[in-house]
Amino acid sequence: MENRAEHFLLKTRRLIAHRRLLAASALSLACLSPAQAEEPATHAPVQVIEPDISPRSISEADLDTEFFEVGAFAGVLSIDNFSTEPLYGISAAFHATEDFFLQFNFGMSEAGLTSFEELSGSNVRLLTSEDRDYSYYDFLVGYNIFPGEIFFSDSLTFNSAFYIVGGVGNTEFGGESNFTTTLGTGFRIVLLDWLTVHIDFRDHMFNSDLIRESQLTHNIELSSGITLFF
Repeated sequence: MENRAEHFLLKTRRLIAHRRLLAASALSLACLSPAQAEEPATHAPVQVIEPDISPRSISEADLDTEFFEVGAFAGVLSIDNFSTEPLYGISAAFHATEDFFLQFNFGMSEAGLTSFEELSGSNVRLLTSEDRDYSYYDFLVGYNIFPGEIFFSDSLTFNSAFYIVGGVGNTEFGGESNFTTTLGTGFRIVLLDWLTVHIDFRDHMFNSDLIRESQLTHNIELSSGITLFF
């Protein structure tokens, strides 16, 4: 009798343990996501797009190894209290470093009539023909503040630089010899390793007594020139 009771209890315990195992398995399957529970039968192929990029060959003009630069320029000069006239000159430069350079300039022009002379007629002239000759020379220190490049096409580029200059010199005009202070800016394009093109803006300032006593005059120059390295 006791053996039957023990056998019945053992069988009941096994049945309870089996049901608990089934319940735990069902709960684990319920917690799985649909993506984890189901595995796709097939995988779609992945398309890789490769960019079609090819390197460009660029022909770039470099500065020559020499440090000296000479050339000529032409432009216009607005003479204070007079007219705006053509200007011609020569220049030379020494490139001390990659950024700093020293420059010498000599320019010539001829002043026209003042507004007073034009209104007064042909009988009134403040200056003779010789005194209207305008010439100057100066020594300037320059600094390349924005060196860069200019792209004219996909395969052609030129070195360039935007620079500032300042210095002193002398101006001969109206029978006077005047100490002159010069400030300005310029832009340079290196076309070849020995050839450059310049565009320059200058303000030549000096005191003059031609029109009124001790007047500070501003003589504005706008010019362009070609220089050679050697």
